[in-house]
Amino acid sequence: MNKSRLRRTAFLCTAGLLLSVQANLAQAEEGFSYEDVSNLQFWFSSGAGAWGTTLNVHEDGSFEGSYHDSDMGDIGDGYPNGTVYLSNFSGQFGEPEKQNEYTYSVDIQEIELEQNAGTSEIIDGVRYIYSEPYGLNDAEYVLFYLQGAPLAELPEAYRSWVGYYDLSAAEETVLPFTGLYNETAESGFASYVYKEEEVQVFPDTQQSVIDSELEALEAKAAEIETQLDSGMLSQSELNQLSGELYVLWDDKLNSMWQRIREKLPKEEMDRLTAEELAWIEEKETSVAEAGAEFEGGSMQPFIENSTAANLTKSRVYELADYLRE
Repeated sequence: MNKSRLRRTAFLCTAGLLLSVQANLAQAEEGFSYEDVSNLQFWFSSGAGAWGTTLNVHEDGSFEGSYHDSDMGDIGDGYPNGTVYLSNFSGQFGEPEKQNEYTYSVDIQEIELEQNAGTSEIIDGVRYIYSEPYGLNDAEYVLFYLQGAPLAELPEAYRSWVGYYDLSAAEETVLPFTGLYNETAESGFASYVYKEEEVQVFPDTQQSVIDSELEALEAKAAEIETQLDSGMLSQSELNQLSGELYVLWDDKLNSMWQRIREKLPKEEMDRLTAEELAWIEEKETSVAEAGAEFEGGSMQPFIENSTAANLTKSRVYELADYLRE
């Protein structure tokens, strides 16, 4: 697994980028509660198409998440379709303790893994190696940074993970999203507004469930694309918003994949899994090639995110046929 700190901003959120500084200060004065972040998803990742950890926090402080990585070239007897590293986890945070006007510390009271770390199994020709939740590993507590926190006062190790390792080049002076930091492992999470849409399908319509879901997803994607095309955003905001668009389609792809696995017979699922792994490899290559032209420049995350979003959207529609009756 590649755990190098690739400097990307692919999964930075755009939640509340247009909120005023006054609103951010008001939030700090009112304090912090888990309700404030219950509509957010936190991301710790190397960038579009690579490994990542997601974390969702509920109003009572309980949480769940998932870490994933893959190595399609790591094959062997019984697993011709590659190797996936996975950690599904859940747990409970303690009461937030205020450290300063924009920082709250919370203890991790418990954390449970769905599969024992260090174990493995082969499913549909893929070897799954179960691990600790990367990003939360070794942590007894984490820090929440409120939106509007001064970037210059945040640890460099945190800023580097979420795209602000060079403050002289940053267009913002404050954190434009709510952040989470595992101080022990120096792992930094960004966040974006995340809420699963409930889709109603009426029995007298001819529209399938998956088509209804895609229609709702297209509407949400269109809102993001309208902002991207507005000409009103800074490059940093474009980078963040394009990352949100990619995550939107990637979440749907992962959701669909799980449902397809439950539906298809083993032989057909083995064939589709091999096809999917090949597609992932092609996508990662295309994203890297697209970004290489802007290597080290401020536009690189935007180009990579946009490429990944377009490719993932196309794949979503290809896989949708497997869920249509």
